[in-house]
Amino acid sequence: MTKVFILLAGGAIGTVFRYYLSAWVQQCSASAFPYGIFTVNIVGSFLIGLCWGVSEQYNLSPNYRIFIFTGLLGGFTTFSSFMLDIVDLFKAGDYKTALIYLFSSNVLGILAVVLGFLLGKCVCKLTR
Repeated sequence: MTKVFILLAGGAIGTVFRYYLSAWVQQCSASAFPYGIFTVNIVGSFLIGLCWGVSEQYNLSPNYRIFIFTGLLGGFTTFSSFMLDIVDLFKAGDYKTALIYLFSSNVLGILAVVLGFLLGKCVCKLTR
């Protein structure tokens, strides 16, 4: 039962952060391109890489990992919303934007995870 509460707490926090960051970025962009969710996915990818790098160095407990990876970052990242955005763009006939969004999110997301992981490992080495 403890794990359920850990997931609920992390998921709630991540979801609130996702909502506010996504809305703020989208409002600032004033664009039809879904920059809000795009930003959340890239930032979330970076953060999951960073936390992964740190958790490997400090061997975080399973409860911390559940809170951070599944709860917090699972609530923060928005893959299902991302897919919905792509389908909506295709339905609207905006194939070019849909494909740019699809490929750039995936490529940049992978790069962000790797960069976050490397940075996390470097920071841990510097603080030891």
